[in-house]
Amino acid sequence: MSTTPSRPIDRRRFLTLAGAGVAGGLATTTGFGAAAGAAGAPATETGTETPTVTATTLKLAVLTDTHASPEEPARLQLLPRVFASIAAAGPDVVVNCGDITEYGGAPEFDAYLSTIPDALWSRMRHVPGNHEMRWDVNAGQLYRDTFGPAPYAVDVGGVRILGLDPTQLLQEPGHFGPDRLAWLAGEIDQDAPVLLFQHFPYGADHYYVNDQDAFFETVAGSPVRGVFAGHIHSEGVHRFNGFTQVTGAATRNAAVYQWVERHEDAGHPVLLVWSVTVAVDGVETRRELTTVPLSGDGEGRLLRPGKIVIDLGSGGGLDVRVEVPRDGGPAAVRAQVYPQHVFGGRNAGAWIDLARPGRGRWWSGSVDGAALPPGRHRLQVRVVGGDGATHESTAAFELPAVADTPGRRWSRSLAGSVQGALAVTGGLVVAGSTGGEVAVVDPRRDGRDHWRRSLGPVHRAAGVAADAVVVPSADHHVHSLAAESGADRWIVDAGAPVLCTPLVTAIGGTEAVVFSAGTTLHAVAAADGAPLWTADLGGFFAGRAACDGERVYAGSGDGNGYAFDAATGERLWSFQTNTRPTTYGRLIYGAWDDTVELLPGGLVLFATVSMTFAVDAVTGAVRWQLAGGCMYPPSGLTPHGLLLVDEWGRFQLVDPATGTRRWFTELGARTLNAGPVFDGDTAWVVATTGLLAGVDVPTGAVAHRLQVGPANTFSTPVVVDGVLVVGDQDGGLHGIDLPS
Repeated sequence: MSTTPSRPIDRRRFLTLAGAGVAGGLATTTGFGAAAGAAGAPATETGTETPTVTATTLKLAVLTDTHASPEEPARLQLLPRVFASIAAAGPDVVVNCGDITEYGGAPEFDAYLSTIPDALWSRMRHVPGNHEMRWDVNAGQLYRDTFGPAPYAVDVGGVRILGLDPTQLLQEPGHFGPDRLAWLAGEIDQDAPVLLFQHFPYGADHYYVNDQDAFFETVAGSPVRGVFAGHIHSEGVHRFNGFTQVTGAATRNAAVYQWVERHEDAGHPVLLVWSVTVAVDGVETRRELTTVPLSGDGEGRLLRPGKIVIDLGSGGGLDVRVEVPRDGGPAAVRAQVYPQHVFGGRNAGAWIDLARPGRGRWWSGSVDGAALPPGRHRLQVRVVGGDGATHESTAAFELPAVADTPGRRWSRSLAGSVQGALAVTGGLVVAGSTGGEVAVVDPRRDGRDHWRRSLGPVHRAAGVAADAVVVPSADHHVHSLAAESGADRWIVDAGAPVLCTPLVTAIGGTEAVVFSAGTTLHAVAAADGAPLWTADLGGFFAGRAACDGERVYAGSGDGNGYAFDAATGERLWSFQTNTRPTTYGRLIYGAWDDTVELLPGGLVLFATVSMTFAVDAVTGAVRWQLAGGCMYPPSGLTPHGLLLVDEWGRFQLVDPATGTRRWFTELGARTLNAGPVFDGDTAWVVATTGLLAGVDVPTGAVAHRLQVGPANTFSTPVVVDGVLVVGDQDGGLHGIDLPS
């Protein structure tokens, strides 16, 4: 049995100290105060010698990807060693760049806090990683209760430190959105050099933040000089767009961190960055990693293009011309179609070197766009300086529609992201957003609002009752709204964030709503929200339950699938979806985000990220199973068979009784959460990349492609009278005319 370190820390005491604030300490603009500790003697240095510079005016320690878990004691044994080394060096501030914990559970936060020496408590700062936010049953509240809000700003040692948060609840990659970028723009509008700390790295073949091009535009010309990030579990230094980005090795794997000092070098302020490794006996090895200039024009800033011109050439080519600054002195200019297919990963790309005829400022060349579908795309341009620094830019372009392909009809926008599936009531489309907007629009009248409401954040689809829509919210409530007017019918406080899609079903002749909140499954009356029963799910569930009138079926982050008596909520059976030895393993390989489906012949379909199961509805016995994770995109039962879609964009039609495959095809793009919607024999799916495609259900042939836009898409679309409506992470709601 694993144990936590011997000296537990009371989290309430930790929060009191972290929020105390002391005169002469760190100044913060978010209310998340802290005190600076006294500067101590520097840690013992070996290896590369420190350059000759003036006295230190700022000391920082940076670590990342600690992945603390009481079930992984070897990792926890690394942290006291690292924190003891940092404490001895007397930093002004210590920043953890995210993935602090394995899955964001309270025992993990407690285990992490128990490793921090008292002397460092008041100087600690954190930013969330995807592991703190993605599976947080409390919708990020546990992180905020433990470490305070993010984003935040702290002024110390003549620099401004900004802790950023582009994480997304229920999703792995990052996305800022307009509100968080507007906050960033306001905080960097001053003269002091700015250091950014966040979990995901940018640029340099990193594609972890979907709207990183908007981030680049936000910080262009600003005093941002340094970016510290994690996530990739490896050290790296990249200089581009006016700053130096430093990524850190994972402290979950070794006792490593980065030590940063501000100095004056020949009258210019710089940050010296070392990588520090701490041996078991406490002996430190330092290696100089890089120097970050805090003044001047910034690394690669003078390389920013003046203009990017894209013309459609013959044979599907894109004729590209890039105007570079006269003073930039670029050594090379490269271009490629933005790798939209890359989802939360790295990609070396397919860059084309542009040429400069003569000594002019224009570089030109042709980029192959023959394989691109009609629609909205991005071109990525990288200008390379003689010193190796670069400037990353993007430019939008659109390829015209061709015969017999879908075409955009209208677009509308909602605050936040449209992350959940859409729903249809009376020919109108229901969309909810993480910004708390619920809109009912008429798809046949150019998306005109029928009504709108402002509620709490909505991350999943609304359920549709006889004359109402039932909206889940992360503010702990379920709202029943009149379908015609949006007026309140009833509101239920579920006591925890509602991060699932409510199921409207019949139980004993009564219309009921079944939903999960936290780790509890609820059934309430659809007419007035009166409670019918609750049941313990044992884990987090963000999917949608199923009901056949006798039993309710739901997945769980505890690694099981369950059946409950529809009338009483009594647990009838469970089956294991995986046998992973840790809580984290059972969660991520469980059916935590599954849309459970009923199949003919008394079968129920459950899915995880690695397996798909058809189980007996009465006993829970597994009747057939397939390797391949079809959890995120919902499946679809058709007259031709069961259409399964996995997160990698692989489609297969199988016999629902036996699981026998009839055909298999691949879309070539990831598909998460957004499942197929059927119009006749065509299954329409919008990939995570924003690619809309039609799949012929009888044969598996893929046709009718359209690139809806650059935003990630997790929202299952709907079709009303030949108009497909889809939402995206930029808050866009788009009406697409389908081919007849």
